[in-house]
Amino acid sequence: MGDVYVMRRANGDLFTEEVQDKIRILVWSSRDAADRYKARNPELSVFLPARLDRPLFNKIKTLREESAEFFLLSEEDPNADLYEGRPIMPEEIFPEKEIASPSVLSPI
Repeated sequence: MGDVYVMRRANGDLFTEEVQDKIRILVWSSRDAADRYKARNPELSVFLPARLDRPLFNKIKTLREESAEFFLLSEEDPNADLYEGRPIMPEEIFPEKEIASPSVLSPI
């Protein structure tokens, strides 16, 4: 998956939603989609789109509750509804790199 964005306040807090006693960390698959959702949802007005990079992801992973999940919002939703999307696994955001096989050294 390419770049993924979250909404973040100036103090670093992420925009989350609680749904059925689960914390959802909302993510967008593009900056344009995040901007469109922000324009249509007043609760996002104090947040800015931030690219979810590996250091931020690791920080979230260590601080978040066990019940928290990432939730990818739909780019196609014309209403920019914060409940239209699907849960997304962390491995979809940052796939683990394949372990390189050891190289064979040629004799001297």
